[in-house]
Amino acid sequence: MSEQNEFDRLDCSAVIADVWLMLDNECDDRTRARLQQHMEDCGSCFEAYGIEAKVKSLLARKCGGEHAPDSLRQRLRVQLSQTTIITRVDPGQ
Repeated sequence: MSEQNEFDRLDCSAVIADVWLMLDNECDDRTRARLQQHMEDCGSCFEAYGIEAKVKSLLARKCGGEHAPDSLRQRLRVQLSQTTIITRVDPGQ
């Protein structure tokens, strides 16, 4: 990553969480620049961005340009931002 102050550095989880803001043009220019800079330096975040862009494009094509109700959009955002951790427990211990 190029030299940046600590405030401008983003970790991958923050970038992935904000990818949809960038795809939906809902972030300011400074945030967009920071996200793009991180993705230029981080192949895995760039790949995740590409996947999300394809999902957005597919949804747009299949939904015929209709807009989802705001309540559905909000529920989807919450679901997409949640992390599920599955722990395997050995019952013999």
